[in-house]
Amino acid sequence: MRSPHATTKTDRALEDRMRAFAGDPQRVEVLARARSFKASWIELAEALSGVYDSGNWEPWGFESFEAYCKNELHLTPATASKLLGSFRFLRTSAPKVIERAKQPERQASVPSLRSVNFVSRAHERGAADARAMSEIRKAAFDEGAEPAVLTRRFGSVAFPVSDDEKKQRLVRQMTGAARRLANLIADPDSPVPHKLASNVEEVLGSLLEALDG
Repeated sequence: MRSPHATTKTDRALEDRMRAFAGDPQRVEVLARARSFKASWIELAEALSGVYDSGNWEPWGFESFEAYCKNELHLTPATASKLLGSFRFLRTSAPKVIERAKQPERQASVPSLRSVNFVSRAHERGAADARAMSEIRKAAFDEGAEPAVLTRRFGSVAFPVSDDEKKQRLVRQMTGAARRLANLIADPDSPVPHKLASNVEEVLGSLLEALDG
């Protein structure tokens, strides 16, 4: 967790902009929340949602919301998208988590952004039944389970892999392995005898043709 008094280059840049736009409360508030992002991502996500809905990034001189996040808040478009998506998911599906985040004494129990993103994607995928989704929500929102734990416990239920997907993955792995082996054998410094190397290259060629088919 980053200290609110950290003095990194990004922190200094955010502080400078906070002073520069001191007359615009909303703009300064979002900057302040961006600076404490690691401590409370939900607060920043809520502020970003307000900026996005109001469109204030435009009168602030930015050509797009993504440009505003990148140039003013030092947030990548991907991170900004996850923040907005996860906050909106909580607002409609688990508003109590947002309420909890606003209570300083309970912020330690607020789920991480990545955990909420896992639940949101599982909900959107729709593969898990109601009981499984309830267990996923409980683990993420009440028990504070991190994504690695959620994936281990619920990955196969929330994001099942079809037989066709398994086959395609195996084909990709075999194709990659065959090509890497072919390149190694073709290396001038390869210790494999020339005749054997030729035979292996021929077999690998046939294998790649079969896999491509």
